[in-house]
This record gives sequence, C-alpha cells and structure tokens, in this order.
Amino acid sequence: MLGNLNSRQIEHVLQSLIIGRIGCHADNKTYVVPVTYAYDGTYVYGHTKEGLKIEMMRKNPSVCFEVDVMENMSNWRSVIAWGNLKN
Repeated sequence: MLGNLNSRQIEHVLQSLIIGRIGCHADNKTYVVPVTYAYDGTYVYGHTKEGLKIEMMRKNPSVCFEVDVMENMSNWRSVIAWGNLKN
C-alpha cells in the first residue's frame, strides 16, 4: 500500500497482531528483532528475557516499533512508532 494510514487503520493493525519488531541502538550498533506484544490503545507492551536487546535498551531507551500485515505484494499495511523503554 502506498500512502498513509488513518488513525482507525493504525489502531486496527496494532490491535489485530501479536508479533512486531523492535529496533534499538547502542554502542554504535542497531538491532532489530521480532517480539510478541500487546497493545492497549495507548501503550505497546512486550515480554522478553534478559539478552542483547534489553542490554541495548537500558543503555539507550529510545526505540522504534514496527508491525506489518501483508495480504499480497500490492496490498499491505505497516505501522511504525517511536518511543522509550519503560521498565
């Protein structure tokens, strides 16, 4: 899909999926990894164990979160959000 999603479409994508990708950056390295998540209409919640992404997000809590749904090569939607890690 080319163009922008409206607020209703963004909410639908975020509410209907359970796997997204979180991007973090620390020590001159960028890391993007899939995560399971829940969305409550305001916040994205993830659950993980200790590892590289947690270590990096503690150093730099600024993150990018992305989800996409693809029906076929010409019909897809993607949502990208920026925020901060909260423990």
